[in-house]
Amino acid sequence: MDLITLKHEKGLCFSVQVRGHKFLVDMPKESKGQDQGPSPSDLLAASLGACMGMHMALYSETAGFSCGGMEMNLVYNLVDEQGRKRIQTVTIDVALPKDPGERSAALLRAAQNCIVRNTLEKAPVIDVEISPGR
Repeated sequence: MDLITLKHEKGLCFSVQVRGHKFLVDMPKESKGQDQGPSPSDLLAASLGACMGMHMALYSETAGFSCGGMEMNLVYNLVDEQGRKRIQTVTIDVALPKDPGERSAALLRAAQNCIVRNTLEKAPVIDVEISPGR
């Protein structure tokens, strides 16, 4: 897999670099950030939506119909459980340019088989190492 590099910029803002792409991640002002970019939770929800959308696009291409112009709207809700926040629900509304008819169930199965959704259902091992300054 590709190396993803995060660099602290200022406050709660980090730059992220992967495969030549660079963007900022920050928290909203009401969460003590400067709103220089999406929050980590925004990116997690967006990653889920993008992954599901890509799987639907791949399926529709294979099945011979277009999902060009598909639009997805996501909202997520946070919950605080004993001082630990997490995303409790993600609601995804998919608007397709045309009714897929009998292929709706297969399209939904394709969306539900994306790597991000699979990862969220069975949490990965997360290994963190802290090194002294360079």
